[in-house]
Amino acid sequence: MANELVKQAILNKARKDKFIIALTTPEALKDTATNSERRAHHKSKQKVAPNSIQFSIYGAVVPEIQVPSNNLPYAGQNLKVSTHSRPEYSDITVKFTVDNQFDNYWYIWRWLDILNDSKESYYDYTNTSATGAVLPDELLPNYQTDFTIYGLNEFNKNTIQFTYTKAFPVNLGQISYDYRDPGEMECEFTFSFSQMLVNLL
Repeated sequence: MANELVKQAILNKARKDKFIIALTTPEALKDTATNSERRAHHKSKQKVAPNSIQFSIYGAVVPEIQVPSNNLPYAGQNLKVSTHSRPEYSDITVKFTVDNQFDNYWYIWRWLDILNDSKESYYDYTNTSATGAVLPDELLPNYQTDFTIYGLNEFNKNTIQFTYTKAFPVNLGQISYDYRDPGEMECEFTFSFSQMLVNLL
């Protein structure tokens, strides 16, 4: 009976380098998204393709899952019971290689610049409709989106899906220029999210 359930070699194991990450463009970034190539001295020079970051990511983390226990003292001992609650998730850091047009770096920079304008110092300065009396909960769908990590099997087929809901960046790592190091430029960004959903595919 048990053997009938095994449809693959028992030694097949998941690999750390078998994954794809995808994201949906948030509303606030749609005016900077394009499917065409960015060209200098062209109206698209401040627009980048969102998938430019998906193809250059080389490292990501799936966070630990917690539903803590609680102690109920009884007769000199302790009974462990579930709290039936989840603490907030830690922020997730994603590592990526900067492309030669800096599109993927600029995409995250622009996202953070919408959250707090680097010159004017408040939310979405270039969008006049956002600078009025807007309640914080009305802004959430504009700058938040879903990140998804797909785990692949040995045949590069999607087998598991980790979805981070209501995600947005909170940090963009530094860039280190160095005349003595001709290697690829690497960077990272960190994002916060509300929930993580896991589905087998």
